[in-house]
Amino acid sequence: MKILSTLCCALLLVACGDPLDTTVSTDMRTWRDTVKPSLQKLTLEEQALFTQYVRRHTLVTEEVGLHGDTTGPIPEGMTLGKAIAEQRSYNAGENAKAPVN
Repeated sequence: MKILSTLCCALLLVACGDPLDTTVSTDMRTWRDTVKPSLQKLTLEEQALFTQYVRRHTLVTEEVGLHGDTTGPIPEGMTLGKAIAEQRSYNAGENAKAPVN
């Protein structure tokens, strides 16, 4: 009985884990099982920021220099939370550069 209750507590802790702590694998083929469930728990704004981050680190990386951005691929150990925070910071920097009409 003690083992069963310990196992249940462990499963509960895993299930209640913060989705922002989910590690983003550099292999996008694994995201369906790893990233997607956590991403669905985030706000629409956070999902959009993560999508922007991924595009910037995949599509723009393949077209280096197209937008003057030298962003590299998604680094090892990146989490959803770090990626979202980085994208927020990046967007703020880009908005600061934008000419005021």
